[in-house]
Order: sequence, then structure tokens, then C-alpha cells
Amino acid sequence: MYGYVIPYKPQLKMQDFVLYRAFYCGICKATGKLYGQKPRFTTNYDITFLSVLMHDCNTQAVEFASERCVCGPFKKKPIVKRNQLLDKLASLNVIMSYYKAEDGVADREGFSKRVARAALKRSRRKAAKAYPEAEEIVRSCYSDLRALERDGVTGTDRAAHPFATMLRRLAVWLLDDKNDDNKASLCYNIGKFVYLADALDDIDDDFRHKRYNPFITTYGFDGDRKGFIDAHRPQLEFIFGSAVNRAIECFNNCRFTQSYDLMQNIVHLGLREKVRELLDSDKKLKYPKI
Repeated sequence: MYGYVIPYKPQLKMQDFVLYRAFYCGICKATGKLYGQKPRFTTNYDITFLSVLMHDCNTQAVEFASERCVCGPFKKKPIVKRNQLLDKLASLNVIMSYYKAEDGVADREGFSKRVARAALKRSRRKAAKAYPEAEEIVRSCYSDLRALERDGVTGTDRAAHPFATMLRRLAVWLLDDKNDDNKASLCYNIGKFVYLADALDDIDDDFRHKRYNPFITTYGFDGDRKGFIDAHRPQLEFIFGSAVNRAIECFNNCRFTQSYDLMQNIVHLGLREKVRELLDSDKKLKYPKI
């Protein structure tokens, strides 16, 4: 979906790399079994992190299988086998991807968003019927987000709140009686980070197409990305640093058993590296490959 919550590869252990890929492939395979082949393109790194986190927090037993993939048909790869939680996450990802595409259509982001929305329409209905609470959370939070954007709200915290709230509410839904404030707040700050990272990454396109962007409404923007970042680097470092530091604090207050090293790499190192990339880039980042 976004690709901002990823491991820091230079310090990622091989066993954690294999584990991460197994969760990624598990989401992809579960999506294919539940919704057919087209929705598998929605598989992304951010939902992979959420899957790793939710399986650990729920103490969900993780079983592995070795299967081939259409992207690599000649060699079997380890994948996380389907379970009830993985099916919920795959369904949630379809719902979120549909509403992201619909948001892109509303923002006139191009033909590809219309294609994605059309391709996901039937799958989203099926997922919403299976998990109506998840559908309502995503729908209502995107509605709140659109309302703030129509009003041209200033302030990055206010703008990011609906998306961050969506991740928090979804965590509560997924965790049920295993939820606590640290886990929910971790997801809130991850959501805040993703929204703001996406906004800064898209600032050139949003300016060119006269779309809402919280950094433009808050600080102004004349089309010079590098000049904007240089002029507002202290504010940007504080904004992103606050979200990352709060996520790290919440993560450190949680207890993990299955995937601690992998998640620590992502939360402690991956988020900070993504901030560095955003602040050092003079153009939109390429989608990463893990």
C-alpha cells in the first residue's frame, strides 16, 4: 500500500529476512485463496509488518509450508500457512486497498486508481461481508480524513489523526482481549508516520495537481522540494522524530516472543532510515524491494 514500514536490510539477520518474506508470501497466498488472483497485487510491506506484529501479540501459532509462486515457479519458498488471523489480515488489506484506491480517484490521481478500484470492488464487498467491523472502521476513518482534507486543515498532527486512529482501532479489533494501550498506541504512531511519510513523499505531485497536502497548507510550498526540506528541516525532523520515538517507546513497553528481532529492526532502525531517505531525497522515493 505505501512501503514506508520496512526492515533496515544492512542489519537484518538472514533468519529474520526469511521470516519476513514468509509472512509477505503468506498474505499473498491467503489473498489468492480467499479472493482470487487480481487482489494479490495489494500485498505490501506495511500489511506484512502488521501481520508479524499481530501474530506475535495474539500469540498465534505460526506454521510454515514450502510452496512455489507464480513470480518464482522453479523454486519453493517458505510461507506462513493460512490461519484465522492471517485470513482476517488479508481481508483487511483488501478493504484498505480499495479505500486507498477510492481516495486516489477522489484526488484525481490518474487512471490506475480507477483500475485498482474496479479490480477490488467485488473482493471488497466479500471482505466487508465477512468482517463488517473492519469495513466500518476503514470507511469511517477515510470519511473523516476526506472531510479534513476538504476543509484544508492546517497542522500535521490534525491531518494525520484519522489515518492514525484507523490503525489504532484496527489493532484493537484484531487483538480483542490481547489489546493494551501500548500495542494500540504503537499502531497509532505507525499510522501517523505512514500518513505523513506519504504526504511528504507526494508533495511535488500534490502541488502540481492542486491536491491537499498537510505540509503545503501548514508551511506553504513553491514547488521546490529540496528548498522546502532544507528550509523546514528542524520542523520536519521534529514531526517525524516524535512519531518514531513514540512508536519505539510503545514497542519497548510491549512483550514479544516470536518475532522480536525482526520487529525491533523495523521499528528501531527501519523507520529512522525511511525518515533519512525522505529528508535527503529531491524526488519521490522509488517503491522499495525487500
